[in-house]
Amino acid sequence: MAVKKSDQKKQLRSLEATGFYSDVVKENCLYAALIRSPASSGKIKSISAPDLPEGYFLYTNRDIPESKTLNANKTIIKIFGYGNVSYSGEPVGIILGPDEEQVYKLLDTVNITFDVENLESALNNVINKQTDDASNFKEFVEQINEMPSLDAVIDKSHVEDNADVIVASREIKYGLYEKLELAQADTKLFESADFTSTDTWKEKLLTPKWQETEGAFAYTEGDKIHVFTPTRWISFTQKSVALALGISEEDVYIHKTKTAGIYPSGLARTTQLAVQIAIASWLTKKPVKLVLSQFEQENYMVPGVLTEITYRTALDKDGHLIALKILIDIDIGCSNPFAQEITDRIAIAATSYYKPENLYISAKAHSSKNPPTSISMQIIESQAFFAIENEIQKISNQSKIFPDELRLLNAKTEIEKTKTKSKTKTKDFPFSIPTGDIQSVIQTALKQSDFNRKYASFHMEAIDRAEKDSKPFFALPLRGIGVATAYIPSGYYGQSGFSNDTKVEITLSADEKLVIHSIKPSEVIQDIWKNSASEILQISKQNIQIDSDYAYNQIPEQPENSYSSISIMNELVKKCCSDIQKKRFHQPLPITAKRGGALTQKSKWDKDKFSGTPFYTTSFITTVVEVELDTYTYNEKIKGIWVTVDCGELFDEAAAIRTIRLEIQQELTMLVKGKTISCDAINISFIKSENRSGQVGGLIHNSLPAAFSSALSLALTTQLTEIPCTEDLLFQLIRDRTKEKVEVKNPEETGASE
Repeated sequence: MAVKKSDQKKQLRSLEATGFYSDVVKENCLYAALIRSPASSGKIKSISAPDLPEGYFLYTNRDIPESKTLNANKTIIKIFGYGNVSYSGEPVGIILGPDEEQVYKLLDTVNITFDVENLESALNNVINKQTDDASNFKEFVEQINEMPSLDAVIDKSHVEDNADVIVASREIKYGLYEKLELAQADTKLFESADFTSTDTWKEKLLTPKWQETEGAFAYTEGDKIHVFTPTRWISFTQKSVALALGISEEDVYIHKTKTAGIYPSGLARTTQLAVQIAIASWLTKKPVKLVLSQFEQENYMVPGVLTEITYRTALDKDGHLIALKILIDIDIGCSNPFAQEITDRIAIAATSYYKPENLYISAKAHSSKNPPTSISMQIIESQAFFAIENEIQKISNQSKIFPDELRLLNAKTEIEKTKTKSKTKTKDFPFSIPTGDIQSVIQTALKQSDFNRKYASFHMEAIDRAEKDSKPFFALPLRGIGVATAYIPSGYYGQSGFSNDTKVEITLSADEKLVIHSIKPSEVIQDIWKNSASEILQISKQNIQIDSDYAYNQIPEQPENSYSSISIMNELVKKCCSDIQKKRFHQPLPITAKRGGALTQKSKWDKDKFSGTPFYTTSFITTVVEVELDTYTYNEKIKGIWVTVDCGELFDEAAAIRTIRLEIQQELTMLVKGKTISCDAINISFIKSENRSGQVGGLIHNSLPAAFSSALSLALTTQLTEIPCTEDLLFQLIRDRTKEKVEVKNPEETGASE
């Protein structure tokens, strides 16, 4: 018997985000809270709640019907912690009931018992590592103090299993670093440089308190389960719920809800929450809702990874970057399914689009006792851009070479060898980044902001203030201006965790309506697709819709933002529409066209040598920020923000401007901890380009923090090396402001100052 169309429609899964999970309401709903480990180490023996009222439930890993773990990109993640604890705050169970307030009261009564049989071996393990050397005594005391209490002791095997280990690494050598030992190359390059700089940079992404925290809602309906979650990895979430409950994927309905945050908190972690709630609902056969507290969101769901990037920079008197030595330390927490890709992407972005004559990069990602981290696909490279742009600004201050001149000089594909007259062809730089018209973008932003005049004026005033050792507290506000450039890639050729295949299906119906079957992207990208289709088929944009419904077994396996393929998808849309246009007057409607394609990497990107062109295309941005700092209140005020973008072919400038303005407002909530900075004026412009369309989202986060910190550093006459900053930090910097010593070859001759 044929299946009715209405029944077929019911079997489809919508991949379009609608509403928020926290707004979903069902009768007899139970409210849940996660039981978290109070210790960072220990072997769990039991978890119990002594006086659990009727209608309240407590579940641990022992209650999971089937699979007790998730397998994300070859990384095993416990649904509920069991055995040895991985980190302080690890979810080891869930408690739920009809009264949310009562649930949190009961949460405080839960007993977590740890195995104490190996206390003696744990103590011996610490003691045996010590020597009679008095210098080790402090470390010995610290290790003893860090040991958990008797109900949370660790055994010897757990100490060894949870050591800080390198889980991903990438080393890149170019120029003398390929020919000489590291120390020899350092000596030769940095001792001969006219200007050198060394600094460590940190950028940490804050979660705004106004956003909806992570969580999920689930209810059972016979043999089926429905889960509402802000996931961006529906296929993985669907599969994980089915495996945990021991049911068919056909009986799992994942309802994608909107992500309230600026940047997603994570892929695997969002799925873990969804599975935890699905288990609770399945076992109780009742609707269950979990909303993480603000504390949980801030401490366990931080987007991205914690990264420290140390630069050692050598510059000659003409402004050529003689050498960049870059050490990248990435803390992935107890686990991260995407550690290698994160490491590789940060390493590539560490030089941005600059071409130093000699380059050494050592990027290492290591595990730790911190909570697990995830990947923010849109802003993987942001921490690297923050570091390199601040480093370039700092060396610009030292050399007195204007920031735009220094950037453009070192953006050349081939740098002439000024130190030798060898006729040997220069080896290609490891990375070739398709950044569009860099010169026009930089110069437009600087011209519109009157950057060079303000920069010279503020810089001279700052030097004068430092040289005269003027008092750090005075009535006039401190002023500064900073510039930062960055790109955001589309289509990473080196991606290994997921398939890079992209597919689209388009149908033109008998009533001249066009349906694009694909995961619905942002409104800006939807407009790009619709404009492309409308132009080729000569139909109204109002007659074009995007259908995001898929059969449960046809949902794309990769996360929807695992690759930013705006250009690729737009080209596929154009090809489908061209196919339809060729057929529409020769055969009856409806006509369907399908196109697909993988990112071809062999001719562009050499994965073994880790060199070539790593991205399909990029969008390029220059951001200028002018700040004013009140020395009485320590309040920062942004006098103006000027943004210039080359994002390739631009179909809807108004939509792109709206996206950038929104991201600026969101970013202003994250630059200083605990408050939002005001801005008087925002100016946005685009460079006309025929290049492939690139994404706009994420450009602001990749550039604005570095421009802001550079401006604030100029105002303070001392280097701000981390974001977000705090009022206490600014107070400290103003109070301790001193003239910074500049490492130059001949300071009396150059007269350079920070």
